Amino acid sequence: MGSTASKTAESGEIVVACAQTDPILGDIEANIDITEAAIRRASALGARVVVLPECASGGWAFADRAESAAAAQPIEDGPTIRAWSTLARDLDIWVCGGFGEATSDGSLFNSAVLLSPHGVESVYRKVHLWNTEQLAFDPGNLGFPVAETPFGRVGMLICYDAWIPESFRSLAVRGADLVLAPSDWVPNPHQPRDAPPLAHIMVTAGAHSNQFYVAAASRYGIERGQDFIGRSVIANHTGWLLAEAGGEAEVITAKIDPIGSRERRLSDPFNRPLGDRRVSEYDLGDVRPTRFQPISMLD
Repeated sequence: MGSTASKTAESGEIVVACAQTDPILGDIEANIDITEAAIRRASALGARVVVLPECASGGWAFADRAESAAAAQPIEDGPTIRAWSTLARDLDIWVCGGFGEATSDGSLFNSAVLLSPHGVESVYRKVHLWNTEQLAFDPGNLGFPVAETPFGRVGMLICYDAWIPESFRSLAVRGADLVLAPSDWVPNPHQPRDAPPLAHIMVTAGAHSNQFYVAAASRYGIERGQDFIGRSVIANHTGWLLAEAGGEAEVITAKIDPIGSRERRLSDPFNRPLGDRRVSEYDLGDVRPTRFQPISMLD
């Protein structure tokens, strides 16, 4: 499990899919059925890699740790992980999805898992918690692992992580070719009505400035009064969108070549922000603004 996964890299195009779902808060079994249908639909469209939204296993809008704990499950033998693993094996695909993770020491994480036909390959725990998530989860403690797969080096992040440039950059300097981003994007109150979702700008900027592909799957629907926009996207390494979803149940796909494009991506004279960095000139001191209390959006 994790970045030590050892596989033979295979150059060539693959189809990656983002499958939008609308989970039912706290209902693990119902959400297994919902995600299974989405995974099967993506597989039928030819996807080799399927990305599900953030917290697809049990919903997101938990009021506190007690509610979060009731919907959380261990990575080792949780029912959602078992179900997704079985599908990955039976359909011969890779599945990435968000779930509430419970650990033996009582910690609760907003996590994402990467599953191959052989089982768990990597786990990511959301490093940057957004707003009321701080009341339901612990900050991630695994950093930003990158797993070797047959189709390239794959990293994960979750939703709000995309707003923190160090998230994408941490994966880039570890050699990621493809970033999978389970998300639960919400409307931005400051956004002009005729502008694209700010989440798209964050994804495309991250893809462009780090020279890798990004597949971000966002949920849709309403949970405890909170709207979710869907609008999943797949971006190429130059920052342009290959596919974009609407705001309902939908599966989008795109054909990408993470390994075969690696040399060209990293030697592009017009887009080489990784190669042109001058690390010796950066002062990355840990200067933090005043920390405000979470503002509940669930009342």
